[in-house]
Amino acid sequence: MRAISQFVSALRGAPVGAIVATLAVTACNLDVKNPTVIDAATFSPSTDAARLSHSAETDFFSALTSVALFGGYASDEVWVGAVRPATNDVGRRVADAANQDINPSLWAPLSVSLSANEQVVQLLSGSAGAAADINLARSEMYSGFSLDLMAETFCQGVIRSGPPLTPSQVLDTAIARFTKAKAIANALLNGSSGAEASVIVNASQVGLARAYLQKGDNANAITAAQSVPSSFALQALYSADPSNLDRLGNQFAFEGNLLTAPNTYVALNDPRVQSTPGSAQDASMPQPVYLQAKYTSFDAPIRIASGLEAQYIVAEAKLKTGDPSAALALIAARRAANGQGAFAGGTNAQILAELMDQRSRDFWMEAKHLGDVIRNPSAAAHFPAAGSLFYKPQLGNFGNNTCLPLPLQETANNPNFKP
Repeated sequence: MRAISQFVSALRGAPVGAIVATLAVTACNLDVKNPTVIDAATFSPSTDAARLSHSAETDFFSALTSVALFGGYASDEVWVGAVRPATNDVGRRVADAANQDINPSLWAPLSVSLSANEQVVQLLSGSAGAAADINLARSEMYSGFSLDLMAETFCQGVIRSGPPLTPSQVLDTAIARFTKAKAIANALLNGSSGAEASVIVNASQVGLARAYLQKGDNANAITAAQSVPSSFALQALYSADPSNLDRLGNQFAFEGNLLTAPNTYVALNDPRVQSTPGSAQDASMPQPVYLQAKYTSFDAPIRIASGLEAQYIVAEAKLKTGDPSAALALIAARRAANGQGAFAGGTNAQILAELMDQRSRDFWMEAKHLGDVIRNPSAAAHFPAAGSLFYKPQLGNFGNNTCLPLPLQETANNPNFKP
C-alpha cells in the first residue's frame, strides 16, 4: 500500500519538487531529506482532499491498463508475442501463484489502486462535509471499479491486507462503494461540481450494474443500468510525458511486438478490432502476425464505463430472465453498425452466444472479457477450450484456469493466510 506521501508525489505525474520543497541545506547542516517522503501529519483532509483523490484516481488508471493487458492474455483477446515463459503461462492459462508476472504486472497495481482509493475513503468519510464531497464520491467510485476488476480477474480478493474474500464478497463491497458514490454525486448535480457529479452518477450506475450482473443478480443489474444515457462514456486518461510513461502511460504502447492481436480476432474483419501486419518477438508465433492498433500512443485513453456497456448489461440480464427482445435489438444494431449481415436468431443459448460475440468485439482490450468468460463459460466468445492446442504448439495445450491465483507475495506476507 502506498503512503499518502506517495499519493501526492504521484499526482498527475508531477515531480515531488513541484509539490513541496524537501531539500533542506543550511550553512552547517548537510542533512538531506528523502525527496519522496512527505510527513502525512502536514496534510489536512479538508484542504488536500482533491489532491489525494485525484492521485488515487491516477492509481486506478495505471491499474486498468495492466488488467486490460494481462487479463487480455488470460482471456485470449491478446496473444503473447514475447518469449518470456511467465507471460506465456498466463496466456496458456496454467499460471500458478509463483508466476513471476502476476504480482508486479497485475496484482500489485490493482491492489495499490484499491488501497489508495480506500485510504481516501477512510480519510474523508468522517469529515463534516462528507455527504457532499465530490472527492469522496470520486474515490468511492474508483474503489468500486478496482473491486469489479479484482472480482473478475482473481479467484480470491483482498482489501488492504485483509482476509481472503470470494469474488462475490468482493463484488458486495463494490456495490456498497458505487452506491455511496452515487448518493454523494446525486446531491451535487445542481452545484458547482455538477458536471463531474453527473459523470460519477452514470459511471457508478454502470459499475453497479456490472457488479450485480457478475453476481447473477439480474433484476438489480437491469435497474442500475437502464437509466444510463446511451451516449455516456468515461475514459481513463493517460500521458505521453516522457518522464512519467512508466506510471501515466498506456501500457499497451510499451509492449510493441511483445503482444499481438489474435488471428482469431483479426479474421473477423471487424472495424472494432484494429490491427496492422507486423512481427512478434517470438518467431514461433502463427504467421502472419498482426499487432494491435487500438492503442497506438502512450496517451491513448481506455474506456472505463459507457452507455453501450449499460445496454449490453440490460440485454444480457433480461435474456437470462427469459426476455430476449433487448438482446436481439442490440445484436441487430451492433451488426448493422459494423458491416455484418442480420442475425438469424435461435434459442436463448444461441442468442447469448451471439451477444457475447458482439460484446467481445465492442470491448476488445478494455478489461471486460475475462469477466465475461467467468460469467458465461458456455457462451464465451473467442476463448479456446481447455485441452486445445495453444497458439504456440511447442508449449502444449491450454490449461483450465480462468481466474488467476493470488500471487505468493500476497499470501506469504498477509497474516490472514495460514501456511
